[in-house]
Amino acid sequence: MNENEEIKDLEPLSESMLDADSESVDDFIRQLEEKEKDLHITLETTVIEIEEGFDDGNPSVFFVEPQPAGAEPVTVKPASPEPTAAVQVREEPDETDEADDEIAELEERIGDLEDFNSALKENVRRLEAERAELLENSLRRNKDFEAYKARNERDRSDHLRNQTVSLVEKFLPVLDNLERALDSANQLSDEQGPEFGHFFEGIQMVNEQFNAALSELGVEPIPATGNEFDPHLHEAVATVETEEFANNFVCEEMLRGFRFGDRIMRHAMVKVAVNSNHPEDDGRPEPENDSP
Repeated sequence: MNENEEIKDLEPLSESMLDADSESVDDFIRQLEEKEKDLHITLETTVIEIEEGFDDGNPSVFFVEPQPAGAEPVTVKPASPEPTAAVQVREEPDETDEADDEIAELEERIGDLEDFNSALKENVRRLEAERAELLENSLRRNKDFEAYKARNERDRSDHLRNQTVSLVEKFLPVLDNLERALDSANQLSDEQGPEFGHFFEGIQMVNEQFNAALSELGVEPIPATGNEFDPHLHEAVATVETEEFANNFVCEEMLRGFRFGDRIMRHAMVKVAVNSNHPEDDGRPEPENDSP
């Protein structure tokens, strides 16, 4: 067999390697031809077996020393390939793996949502606590404000009452003198002429207007003559034995008393009747006896 026939036998091997790397196979064939020329390799002397997994990128491992005739065939095994970068083989994803990935992703999202929900609940609790505190503070301030308004109104009313009482007390002596003048003029009205009568009527009108003005301010006279003696309203200056009035009743008013609402501005100075026909004690304190 000549060299051309040996090359033809190797051509199928070379063509199978073209799909992997054409350039490496061409180089390998050229080197193989040169070796055959140097070693005179024939089919009777050498049998070459190429194992599966042969690396055609490293053809040097394929060359062996010539063997004598009748020797056992030499099997050329590829040398351990040099470490190369790992080639990632894309495999078809498994449906189970996809389901597991989806489950893991859903579980992760559920965990995130639970954390978010917990944070929202914590914020809600914090806001509810702040709302309760604000409501409590608002109610307390509202109560304080209402109490302040009531106290302010009470103080204003008390101040107005005090001012009214202070003003009226200054006019009471003037009113007392006016009434004394009327009492004296009443005794002289018959002795004087009609001109004095007109003057007396004018003084009476002034007295009535004065009392009406006091009434509009809330100042009222304290009833005295004919009423039972009341130490809270009356001040007894004398006792008079008489059968005209019942025992312990006011028989004469010496000085008119006045009150402003429930406040006594001035007690009425009175004389209290002592009736011997009714000696029984009604439980009230006896007035002072200033009679001679």
